[in-house]
Amino acid sequence: MQITQRAVDEETVVIALDGVLNATTADQLKQTFRQIAEAGARTVVLDMSKVHFIDSAGLAALIAGSKMLGGGNQCLQLASLQPQAQMLFKLTMLDKVFGVHADVASALKACRR
Repeated sequence: MQITQRAVDEETVVIALDGVLNATTADQLKQTFRQIAEAGARTVVLDMSKVHFIDSAGLAALIAGSKMLGGGNQCLQLASLQPQAQMLFKLTMLDKVFGVHADVASALKACRR
């Protein structure tokens, strides 16, 4: 999986994921979350438009990332989920835990409210 980061401002990062989010790649995402948390980012948006598969380890990495970011004062939102991922988030009810948005702009706007 390829992970790219784009700083929107000093406290906001968009992370674009490309590939599959599974047991093989979950640690890579957790490491990215760790780095972002240590850098002090308060707003993180995951662009999931190019993620074609997510397994339970991938979901666990997202939950771990949310915890690393501290939850309360930070904002973690997901954007542009593929249909399979949308269904997975609904089935696991993680769409109630994470903000899920149609695009990155909507996710960023949700954090600024």
